[in-house]
Amino acid sequence: MKTVRKKQRHVADAQLAAMVIAMRLPVMAMESMTDKAGRPEANRAVSEKVAAAMDGVVQAQLSVMNSAATFWLDVMSGKSPTSLVNAAVSKATRAALKPGRKTLRANYKRLVPGA
Repeated sequence: MKTVRKKQRHVADAQLAAMVIAMRLPVMAMESMTDKAGRPEANRAVSEKVAAAMDGVVQAQLSVMNSAATFWLDVMSGKSPTSLVNAAVSKATRAALKPGRKTLRANYKRLVPGA
């Protein structure tokens, strides 16, 4: 059941990303045809991605450090080192993707017409 929800979340994120791109492109196209200084939507698109990527890296590192701090205690309590490493990688991956998902949803809400 858990893997079904994960797959649905990935599909929903991919669909949401496509919608955000579709809503953002006309705005960026209009910016490119004007002499508007700074091109706010284009700058925002790039800066949000950089910020989300950096935040994701930090979150992943914190997750790995937390897993490393408890690794030997978990091994001594009888847990398999292999399963602990797999769990650490999964947690770090989820932590790294979370800021990007948050930004994606915020962009969708901001760009939806009439909202």
